[in-house]
Amino acid sequence: ELKLFKTKHGHADVPQRCAANPKLGLWVSTQRQTYRYYKAGNKQTSMGMCEERIKNLESIGFKWGKEHVVSKAQSWVEMFEELKLFKTKHGHADVPQRCA
Repeated sequence: ELKLFKTKHGHADVPQRCAANPKLGLWVSTQRQTYRYYKAGNKQTSMGMCEERIKNLESIGFKWGKEHVVSKAQSWVEMFEELKLFKTKHGHADVPQRCA
């Protein structure tokens, strides 16, 4: 499902409250949490997180948390480009706040 989301949206940064797929949003949130536990050495609460899973997720552009936030200038340019694509597709730039 994450691969499908990336194909559709061009990224694998699923919001936790994704209206289109709430289960995927929750799953992604869980992956980020278990990653933090894994990296902290807490194997009991890492729920099976391992280097193979990390590599698989990263291979499709998965970001682990706030550390993936790019500079404001780069982020603005990227978001502006996404807005232009949205407008081309939908005929307007009135993007809903929640993922759809």
